Amino acid sequence: MPFVKIIRHGQVTLPKRFREFLGIEDGDILEVEMLENAIVLKPKVVISKFPEAEEELSIAGKEKIKEALEDYETGKVKSFDNVEELIKDLNS
Repeated sequence: MPFVKIIRHGQVTLPKRFREFLGIEDGDILEVEMLENAIVLKPKVVISKFPEAEEELSIAGKEKIKEALEDYETGKVKSFDNVEELIKDLNS
């Protein structure tokens, strides 16, 4: 397990292999969560509540939307009658 050093203003550098594995690039957004004695970083794609005020989606955002549309068009989607079925499927 690699170590990272905290530098000025609490900044850390994530190891290259972690960034590559998760597809994290300069400028990406990470959600930070504290779990007991651990810090968890989760890559996120942020979409504005008012898209007309934004210039354009990030490259990662465009790719996620393209992938979702392709899945929808090819029938690679699931439907559920209720939230409980969705949660059961997500946990399986």
